Amino acid sequence: MSPSDPPFHLWIAADDTRTVAALAPLKMSRTPLKHEWGSITDLRAVPVPPKSPNIAGIIVLATLVLIGAVGLCLSGAPFLVIFILAALALAIGLAATTSKAPAARVVAPDQEAFPALHHTLGEDEEREDFFDLVESAERAGRALPAVEEVIDPAEGGQLLAQVLWEAADVLSRRQQLRPQVVRQQQRTPTASPSSHAAQALAEQREKVTALWDQTEAELARIRTALELAAVAAENAAHDPDAIDAVREAYRELADVYGERF
Repeated sequence: MSPSDPPFHLWIAADDTRTVAALAPLKMSRTPLKHEWGSITDLRAVPVPPKSPNIAGIIVLATLVLIGAVGLCLSGAPFLVIFILAALALAIGLAATTSKAPAARVVAPDQEAFPALHHTLGEDEEREDFFDLVESAERAGRALPAVEEVIDPAEGGQLLAQVLWEAADVLSRRQQLRPQVVRQQQRTPTASPSSHAAQALAEQREKVTALWDQTEAELARIRTALELAAVAAENAAHDPDAIDAVREAYRELADVYGERF
């Protein structure tokens, strides 16, 4: 990276339905749990606790409705009108006392204008794998000060962020392939396997399988390098030989990111 280039920074935001990794700022619709480390800003939705019924509020509401109904009766209002008004007041009041705050949602202000700077993961498998990689990367990041003679902590933190961005890209591609792979696993035999159409279909299915295997291999490589970076740096405090493993881990991480970008 040249001195004129802006520093690499990765934004991660997650709610209960999707996870977004971006090279542009992300926000949450409500105040999130914010965690910043290295070259990463990680935003997570705060779980909304279940709201217990407001018994006192319900009693007060029922009392007010009853008083209002009695007042209308004394004023000579028709019974049907009184019943409708009382039911409406109770419904509105109960909705207000039992409603809970909406769950926080990821807000990506620049996603429409710059889609290439965003990766969205919506499937549970991809989200879980990404969180596991984030955990491994953060573990490696915490150990960087202990191996600063091998790699500058700031540069190491930036490289970890870059590799997580690459991981989000790979997981996004795997997510797109998943429906096709599932359908292939449920496929029925073609009526005429020797026909040109059947052969073309088989070729396309083979391509999907090859692409899937490629994403799995890329993820395995990233996972191994991140785990090595974490374990080797943690061991370096009491095992001098682990320094060589640290060099190898960050060399591999640099290759992972450099091969694509």
